[in-house]
Amino acid sequence: MGGFRRLVTFADQGVSSVSNFVAVAVAANVAGASEFGQFSLAYAGLLLFLGGQRALVGETLLVRYSQTGKLTRDVASASLGATLLVALPAVMLLLAGAVLSGAENSLVWLVMAAASPFVLLQDSIRYLFICQGRPALALLIDGLWAGGSISAMLLAAQSGSALWVVLAWWGAGAAAALAAGLIIARSVPAVPAGVRWLLLNRDFAFRYLAEFAALNASTFGVLYFLVFPLGAAGVGALRAAQLLFSPLNTVFSAIKTAVIPELVRTRGTGAFRSRLLETFVLVLVLCVGWGAAVLMLPASAGEFVLGETWHNASELRWPYAVQYLAMVPYTVLLAYFRAVQVNRLSTLMRGVLAVLTLVLPLALALGGSAAASAWGFTGAVAIAAVCGLVAVRVARVRSARPAAGALEPVD
Repeated sequence: MGGFRRLVTFADQGVSSVSNFVAVAVAANVAGASEFGQFSLAYAGLLLFLGGQRALVGETLLVRYSQTGKLTRDVASASLGATLLVALPAVMLLLAGAVLSGAENSLVWLVMAAASPFVLLQDSIRYLFICQGRPALALLIDGLWAGGSISAMLLAAQSGSALWVVLAWWGAGAAAALAAGLIIARSVPAVPAGVRWLLLNRDFAFRYLAEFAALNASTFGVLYFLVFPLGAAGVGALRAAQLLFSPLNTVFSAIKTAVIPELVRTRGTGAFRSRLLETFVLVLVLCVGWGAAVLMLPASAGEFVLGETWHNASELRWPYAVQYLAMVPYTVLLAYFRAVQVNRLSTLMRGVLAVLTLVLPLALALGGSAAASAWGFTGAVAIAAVCGLVAVRVARVRSARPAAGALEPVD
């Protein structure tokens, strides 16, 4: 049963990722260059708060409430109320964007602001269903959103509608999927209870949020700093090379939602280690297979996907292939830390990654080489994973010392 749940959760993550990609692609085909730039800024802001909500609410749900019977209806309503609290600053940010962008672009920002509470709450409902061990329901509501919104967006695009109209259908799809999810879950957001829920879980929730914020700040910050030694073309090559491996990001994201709940449920049993090993082998095989496919990608196919950027990005495939291999132990270790609730070790490992992501690529890029910078990103992930492994080893040695001392004879 656990294997089926993990498979369905992976499928749900795939549907979510593909539908988001298609929605952005439809928007790109409808909008002009300037208008799409405005949409990209609004969408990036929404994704920032979506990631924050997943760290603050979603991960806390998976770690603390995945065991059978812990996720009551009151807890579900409180977690949705906490998500609504995250949505409020998202709405304010996007409304500010509408004011600052000017009258010609304000409708795009206003639609994104209106859609943001539905998007965040719908995503939170996904986590509730996965936490309850019912990922098929998460797949159902994601499928409803994907099928309904993308069909409506395509029809609107074909009829020549403006970008804001196309995006309104995307938001309407999120609202419809959310309504279905709330009916199935028999729950509604409770904001006062959400405040209490955040305070009750602040030791986990705010730690996870801080980890997310630090990693995002270093990742986005280093890209802006890299413009100085590499130029915009060099940074574009790094992003393009990363795009070639982007399907693996879906796999790593699915580990959090698919594997952590199963690890929590099997904690303290023989199945726990089997789940970890199974996850490691599966993800390693996927990374090796996809990495080999990208390394052998013909130039014609690369140019079709990336256009002229392919010529600069093609030489960066090796460092990114190695980086994604290093992501396997890093991500499995993170799942382990979450499941056994050793949060200080996850913070240590992710803190090392945040610092090194900011330092290594910049230091290695001083010679003007994008390839050297790419190896810097790879080194950051690999060193962070090694630090995580060492931390596990040290923690086990320390926990074994009292037990070993207890067995010594007393004089």
